Amino acid sequence: MPALQIRDLPQGLYDELKLRAEREHRSLAQQATVAIEQHLRLVPSVEQSTRPLTEEEECQARVAKRKAIFARIDAMPKVEIPEDFPTPEKIIRELRDSR
Repeated sequence: MPALQIRDLPQGLYDELKLRAEREHRSLAQQATVAIEQHLRLVPSVEQSTRPLTEEEECQARVAKRKAIFARIDAMPKVEIPEDFPTPEKIIRELRDSR
C-alpha cells in the first residue's frame, strides 16, 4: 500500500486532525485518510468538472459539506454560560433601547 508523508503541516491542522481522530477512535493515519476521502468526494476531479452534477450528487455534496461544518463546530471548545447571563431577548432590547 502506498505511503504519504506530509511536511510542514501547520500545527493547528495537526491538532485538529488529532482531536478528530481521538473523538472518532481512529489512528492519526486513518483519520487523515478519511479526511482526504471526504475532500475528494466534495471537490470534483478535473474529469468530473466538465459535466454537470446530477441532482443526487449535488445533494450528497451539500450534505457532506454540512457534515464537515458540524464536525468543525463540534471540535471547538465548549463555552460555559454563567447563570446570570442575559437572555438573547434582553440583549436585543438593550441594543434597541440604546439607539
